[in-house]
Amino acid sequence: MDDLGFVQYGLQTYLALWPASDGLQVTDSFKFQISRAQHNRHFTTYYISQPTKVASRSSVPRLRVPLLNAPTHLGHYTSRVTRPHNEDRYTVSVLTVPATSSLTPRSLKTSTPPERQVFFYAVFDGHGGSECSEFLAHQLATYVETADLNELETLERGWKENIGGYWARWRGHLDKFRSHMSKDSDLLLRIPIAFLQADYDFTMAERPSGSTCTSVLLYSSNPTVPYWSDGPSRLLVAHVGDTRCVLCDKNGLAHALTSAHHLSSPTESGRLRRYAASFFTDSFGEERFGNVENTRSFGDRSMKRLGVTAEPDLTEYTLGSPVAEDGFGGNEPFLVLVSDGVSKFASDQEIVDVVTSTGYRSGYARGTPQDAAREVVKYAEAVGGDDNATCIVVRLSGWGKWTRPVDRTGELREYRLRGALDNRRQ
Repeated sequence: MDDLGFVQYGLQTYLALWPASDGLQVTDSFKFQISRAQHNRHFTTYYISQPTKVASRSSVPRLRVPLLNAPTHLGHYTSRVTRPHNEDRYTVSVLTVPATSSLTPRSLKTSTPPERQVFFYAVFDGHGGSECSEFLAHQLATYVETADLNELETLERGWKENIGGYWARWRGHLDKFRSHMSKDSDLLLRIPIAFLQADYDFTMAERPSGSTCTSVLLYSSNPTVPYWSDGPSRLLVAHVGDTRCVLCDKNGLAHALTSAHHLSSPTESGRLRRYAASFFTDSFGEERFGNVENTRSFGDRSMKRLGVTAEPDLTEYTLGSPVAEDGFGGNEPFLVLVSDGVSKFASDQEIVDVVTSTGYRSGYARGTPQDAAREVVKYAEAVGGDDNATCIVVRLSGWGKWTRPVDRTGELREYRLRGALDNRRQ
């Protein structure tokens, strides 16, 4: 489907795609609001298309396409599974951010800096209640869009003076992100500042809950077209905790773009052991310190002094290019974001194979990302999942270009499904 076809398709009205009790929504119980005046809702959940020339030489004007109601390009599904409440949340946003950075040569700077549209997708896995995950779902995109890159010292001083402990030695830690910025983007510094500011504001409000976060930011190298069009695009993954991002290459192979922030990670255990007083293994065999499993998360105020942080791991990739050294060969069909209610019960390759088989089985390249997101969650639940489960499937430029996909885990999935069914019958 070309961009014009997508615009026309996106203007249709769809029924709700998830149960009211499980979807992303504002509830009466969500009372926490940021006191900082500049944190108003600026971002949008609509893609605003560029004017399009058609054969008659007339111009189709800009149109607003609701991403949450565009199942051919974005799939999203969440379920509480066996839990009494769903503490997972997710967000789908289009941000407007500068297309420059502090490294932009002075000769290229203008009085009105150029801007670009960046697609922001994120999954949040809340714990100790849904307040933190809901706060992030409704506010984190705004923090990214309005981040003040000149307030870095103020932010560092706030963590040091008001939280202390781990943060007393943290000064200057964000300089590594500044050193990796390019001349046409400040996202590598904007994202960690936004994440840490959001975490600081929530922590200072003394809320008890916490949340992990895996997010992706996507934008086309050509600012006049969206990332799913043919041609190179940029992907930035920002990761905190044990939610997960998996990319499928043109051959159907799964590539994990994140790793869990648990004590089993040598990097994380080395970072924290100098501060934590004790470690123990829980009944599931997971090593913990204090009362948390994840060494990085938003919220969890009681563990902040010991080093539980929302500082994200950041990785960048080029998509849609057969020659990029930081890419996957071009024609990548999709990427997936999931909460650990999925990743604990399905391997990366199983997740990818569920998506590809769902996309193919509905006819020649006619399966939608929305169908696939629902199937991923249902599969995790069917094989024994007992935690809240959320999945976002993001269509990329290679979607539908596959020949008959190789289902590498088909037999395994059938075996697991039969085993789960037998266990329920006993």
